[in-house]
Amino acid sequence: MKQNIFSKIISIDTLLSLVFGAAVFVFFGFYYPFHLNYQEQFQLFLFTPQYLLDFINHPGGLSDYLGNFFTQFFFYSKNGALILAALLVVLQRTILATSVKLGVAKHWMPLTFIPSILYWDLLCDENYMLGGLIAMILLAISCFIYLWIKRGSIQRITGILLLILLYWAAGGVFIFFTLFMLSSKFTGKSKIGKNDLFFAVTLMLVTLVLPYLAKLIVLQYPMQKFWIGVNYFRFPVNIPTTITTVALLIFAIPFILWFASKMAIKKAGLILATLTILITALTFGFIRNSADFSKEEVMAYDFHIRMRRWDRAIAMANEKAPTSPLAVTCLNLALAETGQLGERMFEYYQNGIGGLLPDFTRDFTIPVITGEVYYHLGLINTAQRFAFEAMEALPDYQKSVRSIKRLAETNIINGDYEVAKKYLHLLQKTLYYKKWATRSLEIIKTEEVVEQHIEWGWLRKARIQDDFLFSEQEKLNMIGLLFMNNRRNMIAFEYLLAATLLEKDLQLFIRYFPLSSSLNYKVIPKHFQEALLYIWEITNEDQTKEISYPINDAIRARLSAYKKQYGNTRDARVIEKGFGDTYWYYLHFRN
Repeated sequence: MKQNIFSKIISIDTLLSLVFGAAVFVFFGFYYPFHLNYQEQFQLFLFTPQYLLDFINHPGGLSDYLGNFFTQFFFYSKNGALILAALLVVLQRTILATSVKLGVAKHWMPLTFIPSILYWDLLCDENYMLGGLIAMILLAISCFIYLWIKRGSIQRITGILLLILLYWAAGGVFIFFTLFMLSSKFTGKSKIGKNDLFFAVTLMLVTLVLPYLAKLIVLQYPMQKFWIGVNYFRFPVNIPTTITTVALLIFAIPFILWFASKMAIKKAGLILATLTILITALTFGFIRNSADFSKEEVMAYDFHIRMRRWDRAIAMANEKAPTSPLAVTCLNLALAETGQLGERMFEYYQNGIGGLLPDFTRDFTIPVITGEVYYHLGLINTAQRFAFEAMEALPDYQKSVRSIKRLAETNIINGDYEVAKKYLHLLQKTLYYKKWATRSLEIIKTEEVVEQHIEWGWLRKARIQDDFLFSEQEKLNMIGLLFMNNRRNMIAFEYLLAATLLEKDLQLFIRYFPLSSSLNYKVIPKHFQEALLYIWEITNEDQTKEISYPINDAIRARLSAYKKQYGNTRDARVIEKGFGDTYWYYLHFRN
């Protein structure tokens, strides 16, 4: 009978781990996938011996190396979700196995999920690095191996060797392994002897000395690096206290559960069920509080434009209108690339010219998105500068695979093939970009092939080759200069007119509009018609005969209806219901 009960507990234990892993996979794979894509672009994992040596030459480097190795698979979010689910389950199962070695009763096992839940919570923040989770798993595995070896001299020697290896592989978490080994001496049946005391003193001495010995070997790092080791957080100067809490729980939970198991419990099943419900509620509360879906939205838009999935970005906006300035920037680029900017831009929220071209910010995110716009407009040198600035602004001093790829592209377009080769050879040492880099190296062998390339060939024709000073305050002039350089550049022209409308500068709009004659529009885009009709209305000049495009009668009728309602009420909410998708509404009611 007891054996059957024990078997049932084992099956429940395995089932709970599987359910937990499935929950992690579903969350990151379907609700939070673009956070994983975001992580992948800000590292450059190279399959080279030197890349490995650069990591393992300091404490904690192996954890960071393995973290980057797994992060490269985040290019496909489902792969990343599966990896995170597996790693968090491994952490939980290892803590459980350690607890079982101490003789912990199985009905307490839901508490072994707590460290994994806390790290899941941390990973909802895009600035937490995967190397930290690897370090926690290595700590948990070390604790299990130490208990797995029978007590005695072999265990003590193994413990010291594990401590040294763990320090170099996972950095500062080795302190908690020392605490674990010291605490484990109090769980045995035999009394603590002289050998145990000598072992305890040795452990403490080794723990204190290791960072200083490492400093003698590797001179270039500050002392703090030798005590912490792993880059848990993208900003190295900030070490969140939650990381320490997780490591403390990995060490402490087996002993807490061991002590709890000493109590006489009659209703073990009730405890198991109660703890499972509490842990489930805890998980839901933590993740709901930590998940930032506004950032997820921006990351989704950014990923779609990065992958040239223009229709998906627009579909997102159709489902839920973007409100974040960066999301609007991505949407406007998608509309321009599909020829819909002048037709549909005011169907969505607009935040002024910043929604077309955000101002340069010295960080590693905004320049990446803004650089995409400049690249597709044809301002290649500006896109190149933004890519380089974004990569150099990474606070953890890594290289960005996305920036490296963009630098290769801009140098190819500019004809700087030797510089481009430098970046392409780097990408050849990666997993997901190897084929693209190899194909690109073949293309640049023949100038004619580059000229005929559907993207690079066009951007080479669209780019400005003359020198000029880039100015954040002269964006309109720069876009105008870009269009005058190549009057077939429809995206530049529509950005130019869109910028005048967003700035509410109708005089500039009417001055620039005649330049459209070189583009052979079949129909004037809707919002441009709205602006033209409004200008003619307030100036009492109907210039319909002077342009070669027909003005839509439905838009004329709608302007008349708008004027009537605008004369009756200035309530923005009332007018938005009928005219929220027009330029007139933006002109009068958007600041």
